[in-house]
Amino acid sequence: MSKITGKDLILLLLYAPGKTGEYGEKIEGRTRLQKMVFLFEKEVYPKFKQDKLITEEDLPKFIPYDYGPFSKQVYDDLEFLIGLGFIETIPTSEQVEQGEEAEYWLWEETTGLEDGPALEGGIVVFEKQAYVLSKIGRDFVEKKLWPLLSENQKQALARLKLNCTKASLRTILRYVYEKYPETAKNSKIKDEILRDEASISVYQY
Repeated sequence: MSKITGKDLILLLLYAPGKTGEYGEKIEGRTRLQKMVFLFEKEVYPKFKQDKLITEEDLPKFIPYDYGPFSKQVYDDLEFLIGLGFIETIPTSEQVEQGEEAEYWLWEETTGLEDGPALEGGIVVFEKQAYVLSKIGRDFVEKKLWPLLSENQKQALARLKLNCTKASLRTILRYVYEKYPETAKNSKIKDEILRDEASISVYQY
């Protein structure tokens, strides 16, 4: 039986319908995408491991870091898929939210690559990017990956993407910090995030 990898998971998340209901809906920002992968592991993975479609060894490893759960592998896999031409980046006018720019810096420090920041008058400015499947990426998912999933698995991915694309990044962080406090133990913004009144609606996967 065919299996899916961590890279395939990113492609599937980009293909699944989200708040617009359209397949191939973009995902705003790498930090949001990373938290979606984390929530997949915690809340959606049980629907996938029953048939061994994806194993724990294939999932990215997360550590509690300055802004919650962090995985260098997710960023590396994303860059690989962009380089392969399966994913395209789209500039967006949305502001970079607190915590997101710090994860950019962390990713750069661990990879030696620069992405996102630019200097304007000596001030670092982050250009937030959205991610979307290219034509060849979408064709690959439609022909090779999406057919591997059961209807329940497809619906679980769609619900995850819906919840994570309709919510702000701060709301997602609060949900993660509250439900998985062990991932927030090193967070520099935990107290501020947990003071927010907004909260993600209860996930039902």
